[in-house]
Amino acid sequence: MGYLLLHSGQPSAKRLLKRVAECTGVTSVDPVASQDVVIRWGNAEGDDNAASWTLNPRQAIENTLSRSRMFRLLKLGGVYSPTVANAEQWPSSNLPTEVTLDSGMNVKIARHYLVPLFDMQPLALFRSDSKDVWLDQQVSQPRSGFREVMFDEDEYATRAVRMAMRSLHALGLDFGMVTVGITARDRTICLDVSATPKMTGRMLDLFVEAMESFIERDQQQELEWNKQGQHHLPLLMGTDLEFMLRSSQGKMVLASRYLTRNGRVGCDDRTINHDGKRFPLAELRPDPASTPEELMDKLYATMQEASKLITSRSVQWLAGSMPFPNFPIGGHIHFSRFPFSSRFVKALDNYLGLPVMMIEASQTSIKRRPRYGFLGDIRFKSHGGFEYRTLGCWLVSPEISYAVLALAYVVANHYRDLKISLFETPSKQRQFYNSDKSALRDDFEVIWREIEKTSTYRRYHKVLDVIPTMIREGIAWNEAVDLKQSWGLVSQTPSESASQPTGKKKRKRRGL
Repeated sequence: MGYLLLHSGQPSAKRLLKRVAECTGVTSVDPVASQDVVIRWGNAEGDDNAASWTLNPRQAIENTLSRSRMFRLLKLGGVYSPTVANAEQWPSSNLPTEVTLDSGMNVKIARHYLVPLFDMQPLALFRSDSKDVWLDQQVSQPRSGFREVMFDEDEYATRAVRMAMRSLHALGLDFGMVTVGITARDRTICLDVSATPKMTGRMLDLFVEAMESFIERDQQQELEWNKQGQHHLPLLMGTDLEFMLRSSQGKMVLASRYLTRNGRVGCDDRTINHDGKRFPLAELRPDPASTPEELMDKLYATMQEASKLITSRSVQWLAGSMPFPNFPIGGHIHFSRFPFSSRFVKALDNYLGLPVMMIEASQTSIKRRPRYGFLGDIRFKSHGGFEYRTLGCWLVSPEISYAVLALAYVVANHYRDLKISLFETPSKQRQFYNSDKSALRDDFEVIWREIEKTSTYRRYHKVLDVIPTMIREGIAWNEAVDLKQSWGLVSQTPSESASQPTGKKKRKRRGL
């Protein structure tokens, strides 16, 4: 197994190769072997099939070849950016202090941030409040006009880092440099993404350290993988699931009428008109578990707890993507004791995000995305893990809930063997955000065959069967069902009942 830097003779690539001993420089894919990991430094020659894995794959690099192409793709993924026409008017050597938005309005940039990332992780954050910012200076010498600041320096720094991660992933990149602006109207905007930032000084040190850490992590993970392609780390999975309440007259009922902010059952922090008082979303926060069946039982316990707190039996509990207009909700899955990587996030998009989208109710999932639940939507957590936020709230029934958790578990255990990556292609992103299930049906079948090859699938195949069955029969989950009814709140644990074979009558009764 080797680590190959595929470059085109750029001085920055040569500087990296002098410092990263484990990395070998190549200018062609011809010497690449099936066990190698390729790091493309702007070289889009050849395809990516020869290597075990490729960072910054060919299609992703092509997505950055012009700002107009880049911005079209960013907008597709809901990333706030200037107009395509405006981008092509910028001189190649500088960044604007004023941009044109899709509304036709010109806005000034009050602050610029530079965010270098590797393996989808921010390496540092540089800020400039100067009026004139030159691209050559900012990339190669961030200290010239920029100063390094903490990731959590203020709200704007936090927003800049999130925007950078989102922009990088939307283009299919694993590393690069993202330039973010804060407008005079307090909006965060992506101004540029480079797949080949200039490497000198502090920037060179950052990327050398990141590449060395990546290689060390990747080698360790390869060693820890057993013969079946399954990870040995004691993975912990958790979840937080949002749902809403509706009266018998069809009106929204505030969750804060029954629930407090904290605890295993509480209110999400979103409020009506940001008033800080009226909380419409309820949230379940079961304790984490090491297996899907354990997590299902803990989730069921929180459902029982919620039923004791929400005392009105006439109030319906609703899940899905958007129970009420302008109130999108999600089913976030947490991973801890597990190494974060852009490779894993891409596997989650393709092998979890796509199948779940295929069983969602399209009319609401289209409204929810891409603003909420975009591809690669992740947040790092204080406990050291991270949450995957792309999914709608899959709490609609115990069968679907168990299947989603089992599928997440399969992907986590086998992501190094799950190599399909659809969403570097703009057309596939468009189909995902448009919930174009017919266009993605064949892609799902290929993805599901990969899932079926894993050893963990065999353990959960009865649980997982509900997903392909629904997709092949054209069934979407029922967002109108009352969760109290679909879950039953019976004495039998949901991991026992949901693992039983599911017939058409049972699916209908359970709210599928």
